[in-house]
Amino acid sequence: MNTRQEMDHRIRDAVVPGLITLTLIGLWAHLSHGLSFWVTFIPGIVIAYAAYLLTSYRKMPEARDVLPIYLAGVAWQFLHFSEEFATKFYIHWPVDVFHSTPMGTTEFVLVNMLSYAVFVAGAVALIYRFKPLMLVVWFFAVMGEVGNVIGHLVYPLVTHETYFPGLYTSLAYLVLGPMLIARLVRGSRRPTAEAETPSDVDGGAMPAARRAA
Repeated sequence: MNTRQEMDHRIRDAVVPGLITLTLIGLWAHLSHGLSFWVTFIPGIVIAYAAYLLTSYRKMPEARDVLPIYLAGVAWQFLHFSEEFATKFYIHWPVDVFHSTPMGTTEFVLVNMLSYAVFVAGAVALIYRFKPLMLVVWFFAVMGEVGNVIGHLVYPLVTHETYFPGLYTSLAYLVLGPMLIARLVRGSRRPTAEAETPSDVDGGAMPAARRAA
């Protein structure tokens, strides 16, 4: 790959996630129940984009190092969703915390299921080394795990209750979140001898496993 092509791909790898970030900010601002998305998802995606530019944009992590802990977090998210749904998080979160209108069950399920589909796409990005969708991986780490558990620890203090819907299963992210972030950061700092090949720069037409073979 020549220098011009590499530059084109680097521009793409920075601009596409940036456009996704701006689109999501606009969407979440429109869908937010009160300040709910303004103080959670919106700062979360901004932090995720900044983290991506500082790490995975420069050097992609190896899928074998990140994928297991990432998929463990995504799998646990289904259990977390089950607790939230059973205890009516979609009512208590917007109403009790943000003094707004409740989410409908259909809206809550759709938001979560669409999110999980996107998180699976993040796993594909890791396998095929497609940089733009590493934004998804970083958002899951920042908001889906670390921000998630912080929120669930804060909400009982806000509502003056000992329990808030989703609290118990969110505690797993005290471990999974920092582990995922550490592996993403470490992967962006691997030795120069393992520097990215052109397939890393062009989005990874070939999975790492095939290249190793």
